[in-house]
Amino acid sequence: MFVVIAVLCSAAFTLGGKAVASQSDASGIPPEHPVALALRFQQELGLSSEQVAKLDQSREAMAKEFAPLRERAQSIQHRMQELQQSGKSDEDAAKKLQHEGEELGAKIQPLFERYSQSVVQLLSPEQREKLMKLSEAHAHGPEGRGFVMMFVMQSREQLGISPQQFTKLQYLQADFIRAFAPLREQMETLQMEVQEQFGRAGKEPTREYRERAEGLQKKIGELQAQFSERAIKDVLQPNQRAKLVELLHGEHRSAPNRG
Repeated sequence: MFVVIAVLCSAAFTLGGKAVASQSDASGIPPEHPVALALRFQQELGLSSEQVAKLDQSREAMAKEFAPLRERAQSIQHRMQELQQSGKSDEDAAKKLQHEGEELGAKIQPLFERYSQSVVQLLSPEQREKLMKLSEAHAHGPEGRGFVMMFVMQSREQLGISPQQFTKLQYLQADFIRAFAPLREQMETLQMEVQEQFGRAGKEPTREYRERAEGLQKKIGELQAQFSERAIKDVLQPNQRAKLVELLHGEHRSAPNRG
């Protein structure tokens, strides 16, 4: 599973460009990579201080190795954007950039896989299973405040969530993952279609494809809103709901955001 995530990270970074790069931390490591995810959710995973220290070391080493590859990826992205903005239909230039991106992705992939394996070896079976569930829930779409149910889970200390409440939230999270699966498949299929029909030629997607993407994002937002409402109504107490409003407005938010 972690290797799959690593491969998707490398492909998304080289081909997806700006969206992934803008969400990475200062090191440029995509937030979906297991090293970043494990550090981000260290409390949920119950990591020891020794595990956190080793993950920090892995992140630093990975960032150092990744830096020159990241610069090349950004260069390819910049040249692709220039080609698109020029309005010229230069298929040869687009294919050349595509080929260069694929070659770079082939170099990034084993790097991401290697550090993914280091996470697998470091975590216990229970921690690995929990991290996989967290990675599934955060694999696509807006997160944090945009998905209130996940924000509740991340802010459980500030909200005073009891172990019993957290168990209920975990069940809701599992239900969300199952409900989200078909939408994720549709998103991945659409992404492949757009890349095949427009990305390789350096062209912008048509209105039809943009509307399909917007439709999927709307469905995802509705699904997130549905599960967030269930979490608020079925799990939180009145005082916790009031505290949640404060946190969502940024008045007392101090949830960890490492990664």
